[in-house]
Amino acid sequence: MVAVHPSTGDIVYDTFDDAFMRNELETRLIHIEPSEILVPQIISVPTQKLIRHFTVGEGAVRIEKMPSSDNFCTDYNAAMTYVSEFYSESERAKVLSTVMELPGIIIKALAALIRYLKEFGLSSMFHVGKYIKNFVSRSHMLLNANTLVNLEVYRNSTNYKEEGSLFSVLNHTQTKFGQRLLKRWVGRPLIDVKKLNERVDAIEELMMTDNPKKNKLVGLLKKLPDIEKGVCRIHYGRSSPTELVHVLDALGAVSTLFNNDIEPRFQTEMLNRLFDTLSTIREDILEYKEMVHPQHASDKTKFLKSEKRWPDIPREKNNIKFVESLLHEHLEEMKAATGLSDLHYVEVAGVEFLLEVANTKTKYVPADWIKISGTKAVSRFHSRYIIQQLKEREQHRERLGLLVDQAYKDLLADISGKYESFRDVVSCLAQLDCLLSLSVASSQPAYIKPVYKEERSIHVKNGRHPIVEKLTTYVPNDIHFENTQTTMILTGPNMGGKSSYIRQVALICMMGQIGLYVPAESATLCMLDAIYTRMGASDNMIKGESTFMVELHETSDIMKHATSRSLVILDELGRGTSTHDGQAIAYATLRYFIEQIQSITLFVTHYPSMSQFATLYPNHANNYYMDYIEEMNQAGTVYDKGL
Repeated sequence: MVAVHPSTGDIVYDTFDDAFMRNELETRLIHIEPSEILVPQIISVPTQKLIRHFTVGEGAVRIEKMPSSDNFCTDYNAAMTYVSEFYSESERAKVLSTVMELPGIIIKALAALIRYLKEFGLSSMFHVGKYIKNFVSRSHMLLNANTLVNLEVYRNSTNYKEEGSLFSVLNHTQTKFGQRLLKRWVGRPLIDVKKLNERVDAIEELMMTDNPKKNKLVGLLKKLPDIEKGVCRIHYGRSSPTELVHVLDALGAVSTLFNNDIEPRFQTEMLNRLFDTLSTIREDILEYKEMVHPQHASDKTKFLKSEKRWPDIPREKNNIKFVESLLHEHLEEMKAATGLSDLHYVEVAGVEFLLEVANTKTKYVPADWIKISGTKAVSRFHSRYIIQQLKEREQHRERLGLLVDQAYKDLLADISGKYESFRDVVSCLAQLDCLLSLSVASSQPAYIKPVYKEERSIHVKNGRHPIVEKLTTYVPNDIHFENTQTTMILTGPNMGGKSSYIRQVALICMMGQIGLYVPAESATLCMLDAIYTRMGASDNMIKGESTFMVELHETSDIMKHATSRSLVILDELGRGTSTHDGQAIAYATLRYFIEQIQSITLFVTHYPSMSQFATLYPNHANNYYMDYIEEMNQAGTVYDKGL
């Protein structure tokens, strides 16, 4: 699989083995959020069903099939030849070595995608190898599709809108490109301790500091357009003069505002590195701004400062002026020849240099003049000389238009040469926007900085659900997993809060590894490599999957991928079938997790027999019952206390 984002220039690729349910493919499509999917002429039925699922409802994806003549998916040699030829030009040769290291199956997909996007003039996005990245990173946790949906990471489960999701709680970004990056951060919590500590330190300093750079940044971000898209459009040669001016002005403001060595530096190296990068393009931006007249962005013929670099442009402008001067001389000659001292030029309906004569004086008009238009009071004419000169002027205008268009393309190509530098600055701005957003989210009342430990232990005192507490009063709950005691068997009445509790556990762990403060009185967390959830019971008519089928496939997928450092949530496993069969499935599954995988497991069930695991495995499992106690404080107020 290869995916490109034309608006940002990002390119991601991945190879993976998938099961019948196509969970791996679904996970990637949810993260990438494609607007169009290019597929071979022939694909398997399970893949068809999964992709069809993305073509309905709001934000439906367009499916495009490769032409039957395109044999890249089956012929590796043809794909390799095409890709090699594409990167053979000198300016792209340095990218070829990066591309040649990609797996063969990726080369096939890449060739098909390059050919497809070349038809739309977008193939230049593949010229920069720096932005070709593997979708799966060893430094990030990849939340699968079920986890993203069950934990309401991007959309709520009621009306599938962003409001009421975890992202809506954390998103305080000021820019479009910052928001896009934050979405990736939220869906990919860190598992690299060094990177996590670096991000946490940066967020904490932004929360506490009064550094003037921070205040400048906040004011600047609110005014910035989507310069990430703008820089990419310049790179593709598709930016209009108006858009170019906006991008140059924005980048100029960024590079100038932070070009000051006198201001105090930050304590964290990450913030210093990001801010230092912002001023590196200052000279380039000033140079490019000197090449244009911003006030004439709506008129390409006046937009470029062309005298030195493009001398043919002012030459054609002078030719046009010369023709127009001849036309004005012709007017004086016609006044003398006709005796019409009040003869003058007018422009009507876009027709220029019309000789306007009162109808009472048309007898003085030469016979070779051609009437163009008129009213009850006046008539308007062109002489043959005027027609000849207007044709001459039009030829000069056409040549001027061609010269200006080519000069503008040359300018965009020049600026595109600094594409990587500009992209780096935009990337730093996006990271700073995200860090500011997370610092705002972490500054909420009763949020604390978690402590991270290497051993498998999770201790949270009075933890709260970060989404639910925004909507209603939430009863705090404790979380305790220690050493080998990593399995919680949770029972309780319907509507008792079991599902909210287990989601709370997952979200707090997830927020911690994003780099956030968490909603709790205190928190000690370990580094998880993944979070897996199996919650709810429903069929999927579009994919042709029954409730029981969905349940078993999702559980099987978790059992294949979970490790001892994974957090696994299984909610009401087995209720998609009969009581006895469901109980047997739940029993066997939990036993496998305790004996073989030994992950941190929250197992919600209604089966009474599951409680025996606390006796069978006293060093690994504990039973918990969801309940609450009403207590009255000294003021006489009744409040709930969770257990």
